[in-house]
Amino acid sequence: MGILAKIFNATPREQLKGISLGQDAFWELSPARDLASFLKALPSLLPNGAIAYLEDGTPPKEIKTFLDAHCVPEVSHLAMGTIWPRPEVYHLPATPQNLAQLATLAEKCATPEVAIHLHIYQPGKVLLEWYDAFSGDPFYLSQTIPEEKVKRFCKLLSLTYKKSGKSVEPTLHPQPTRADARLFCG
Repeated sequence: MGILAKIFNATPREQLKGISLGQDAFWELSPARDLASFLKALPSLLPNGAIAYLEDGTPPKEIKTFLDAHCVPEVSHLAMGTIWPRPEVYHLPATPQNLAQLATLAEKCATPEVAIHLHIYQPGKVLLEWYDAFSGDPFYLSQTIPEEKVKRFCKLLSLTYKKSGKSVEPTLHPQPTRADARLFCG
């Protein structure tokens, strides 16, 4: 890690690389608006053994306590979407119980407090990728998720879906400017 990254608490360059949906983005879904409802519906979409990856939130004490108690060590390293400041990251087994409990806790806070970037993965592959979650941007699913499950999930949340024609890559936020550096360096 470079000296400036250490000084500014930036994400090390090597951590910005990792698995991502990329060219495997097969389904594009319209953005969900309600985090709690989204979390409650996820079990209808996911296979057993999936892990929810929550990046760059500022969880209130009750949610942080829950995440600290239920999260597991990183199983696969995902491409991070936050350069600066270095984000908090949580890997939560996406069991129906964990997702329901997180949904209940999330009803009392703003979505960015839980996560800015929200992904679901299994070892070595991303299933759902949503940079800037709940900001109005669509999210993407892997082609390994059958259309029948996608349709049921979308019906639960009143979402639309279509086949995606694009490769999804991490959108890194924010990118400090030279002016930011002058603020900290004088």
